[in-house]
Amino acid sequence: MIIAHNGEWLSAMIGAECALMCIDNGNYIVVSRVGARIWELIAEPQDLSDICAQLCKEFDVAEHTCRNEVESFVMTLREEGAVTCSVPDA
Repeated sequence: MIIAHNGEWLSAMIGAECALMCIDNGNYIVVSRVGARIWELIAEPQDLSDICAQLCKEFDVAEHTCRNEVESFVMTLREEGAVTCSVPDA
């Protein structure tokens, strides 16, 4: 699954959290430090597996746990309209 930003979103760190705000409609989301890192990683479209591999290098997390958490986080972002998810061409 390829994940990418959707639309124009601003981001700013506020303490240990990151605020994401959509320029188009004013919606905003507050995410953790790990969520902010995922947001950085998908500034350019990224495959879910590549995101998880990078996070496993940076954080003390098992691959299985990481993938489940990232999938859940990405689905939340998708519901908010912050990201798109697509299947790569075979």
